[in-house]
Amino acid sequence: MEYLIYSAFSSISNWIFIVAFIVIFSKVSRLNRVIEDLKNQIATSKPNTKLYNKEVTNPSSEVTSYGDVLRNIDTPEQVENDTYQSSKIQTSVEPNSPQVSNWFKENILLKIGVLMVIIGFGWFVNYAFAHNWIGPVGRITLGVLIGALVTMVGTVRLPKNLVQGNALTILGSAIAILTLIAGTYMYSFFSPFVLLTFVFLISLYVTVSAVAYSSQKLAIYGILVSLVAPILSPAGIDSVVLYLYLLIVSITTIWISVVKEWRDVSPIGISGVLFYTLSFVTGGHRTYGLEYTILFVSYFTSAIYLLVNIWGLIKNKLEVEGVDIYLSIVNTVIILSITNSIVPTVYKSLAVAVWMLAYAFSGFYVFQKTQKEKFFYIHALISILFLAVATSLELSGSTLVIAFAIEAAIISVSSFIITNKISASEKLGVLFIAPFVMSLESINTSKWYYGIFHSDFAVLLVMATIFALLGLFFNSNKSSENSNLRMGSIFSILSTFYVYTIIWLSTHFLFSNDTAVFISLFIYTVVGLATHFNGIFNHNSLMKKYGLVLLILVVIRLVLVDIWNMELVFRVITFIVLGAMFMSSAFISKNQSSLNLIKS
Repeated sequence: MEYLIYSAFSSISNWIFIVAFIVIFSKVSRLNRVIEDLKNQIATSKPNTKLYNKEVTNPSSEVTSYGDVLRNIDTPEQVENDTYQSSKIQTSVEPNSPQVSNWFKENILLKIGVLMVIIGFGWFVNYAFAHNWIGPVGRITLGVLIGALVTMVGTVRLPKNLVQGNALTILGSAIAILTLIAGTYMYSFFSPFVLLTFVFLISLYVTVSAVAYSSQKLAIYGILVSLVAPILSPAGIDSVVLYLYLLIVSITTIWISVVKEWRDVSPIGISGVLFYTLSFVTGGHRTYGLEYTILFVSYFTSAIYLLVNIWGLIKNKLEVEGVDIYLSIVNTVIILSITNSIVPTVYKSLAVAVWMLAYAFSGFYVFQKTQKEKFFYIHALISILFLAVATSLELSGSTLVIAFAIEAAIISVSSFIITNKISASEKLGVLFIAPFVMSLESINTSKWYYGIFHSDFAVLLVMATIFALLGLFFNSNKSSENSNLRMGSIFSILSTFYVYTIIWLSTHFLFSNDTAVFISLFIYTVVGLATHFNGIFNHNSLMKKYGLVLLILVVIRLVLVDIWNMELVFRVITFIVLGAMFMSSAFISKNQSSLNLIKS
C-alpha cells in the first residue's frame, strides 16, 4: 500500500504536464479553427452564421466587400465570451463538448504560474517521500489536504462547467478517501467508526454540492461512496451502528429524490440496504442483544421508502415505471428477510400481516387518488404474498390448501368491489394456481381407502364449491369483452373436475371396483349427454363441446383401461347400457331437428 502511495504521488507531476499540454493544445486548436473559418467565409462571401450564433443583417443582399462580411461575424474573443456566458447560465445541463480553454481565458499567466508551482511541489513531494523527509502523519495529512483542495476547486467549477466540476470533485474526494483508507490500514491512525464518519462526511459534502448545482451523476457518486464506506472498514462495523448508518444514508437519499425529483436515486439507496441486509441474515454479526433495535431501524427505513414512493406518485401523477416496481420488490425482500431473521416465531405471522395491510391499503389509496391500476396490482400481489407467508406460518396440510383457496376467492372478488372492473378480478384469478396444484395431493392420498369424510375430502369439496361460485360470479358480471366469460367457463369446468373426482373416489370406497367403474362412467355419460344436447338446443357451442369431450373421455377410459379389468358380466352390462345411451342421442338429435323444422 505504501508503494502505491509513492507511485500515486510520483505520477502527479507527469499527469499535470499532460493536462497542461492538453489545455494549451486545445487553446491553440480553437484559435486555428476560428482563423480557418474566417478565411473560408471571406473566400466564399457567405458567413457561417450558425457557427457564430449571429444572423446576417441582410442575408439576401449582395455582399460587395470583405468589410461587409467581417462586420456580420463575431470576432474570436466575442465567440469565446458568448460561450462562457451561456455556460454560466445553463448550469443544470452538462455540455456535450466542454471547452477546457474557457478556464484559461483570463489571467492565463497567473494560472500557468500556479501550474508550475504545483508541478514543482509534486516533484518535492516525490523526492521527500523517497528520502523519508515526510513521516506517516505528514503523508496522510498531505493527501487529505490535496484531496480537499481538489474537491473545493471542483465545487467552485460546478456552477460554470458541470463536466469539469464533476471530474475534479470526484478526483479530489477519491484522493481524500484513499488517503484515509491508507491511514487506517497502514498506520492504524483511524478506528473503523472514525473512518466511516470521515468517508460519510466527504460523501455528504459531494452529495449536497451535487444537489446545489443539479448534477445527478455527482449525487449518484456520493450515494455510492456512502454505501461502500462500511465495507472499507478493516475490522467491520457493528450491526447496530451499520443499520443506524444505513438509516441516515437512506434519509439523505430520499431527501435528494424528493428535492430534485430524481427517481433514479432511490433504487441505489435501497439496493445498498438490501445488500447489507442479506449479508446480515446470512452471516454472523455482532448485535449484543440489540436485535430489536436493528428490526426497528430496518422497518422504519422500509416504511420511509414506501411512503415516499406513494407520495411521489400521488403528488406528481406519474406513471408507474420500473423504478417503482423495483423499489416495491426490494422492500419486500428486506422486510421478509429481517422478519424471518429477528422476529420470534410466535410473532412472525403477526408482523407479516401488518405489512400485508400496509401494502394493501397503500395500493388501494394510490389507485383511488391516481386511478393507476398498475400500482394497485403490484401492491396487491405483494400483500397477497405477505398473506400467503402469514398463512403458511400458522397452518399446514389440508387446512393450508383450504385457507389459500378461500383467501384467493376473497381477494379476487374484493378487487372487483374496489376497482369496479371485472377484469381486475379476472386477472387475480391466477392466484388459484397455488391451491389447485396443492389440492392434487388430496386425490392420491391413502385416506380414501379408509373412508370418505376426511380432510382431503374437505379439500376437494371446498375447491369444487369455490370454483362453481366463481364461475357463476364471472358469468353474471359480463363486460363488453368476452374474456370474463371464458374465465367463468374455466372455473365452472374446474369445479366439475373436482365433482367427478369425488364421485370416482367415493364409489370405489363404497362398491367393488367393477361396480364403482360402471356407476361412475354411467354418471359421466349422463352428464355428458345432457350438457351436449343442452348446448345444441340453446345454441351454446361451449356446452356442446364440453359434453362431447366428456363423452369421448368416457369411451377412451372404457376401451383403454376398464375393459381389461372388468369381469365378463360387468363388461357386457357396461357396454350395452352405455351403447344404448349413445344410440339414443341420434333420436334426440332427430327429434330436435323435426321440432326446429315445425317452428320454422
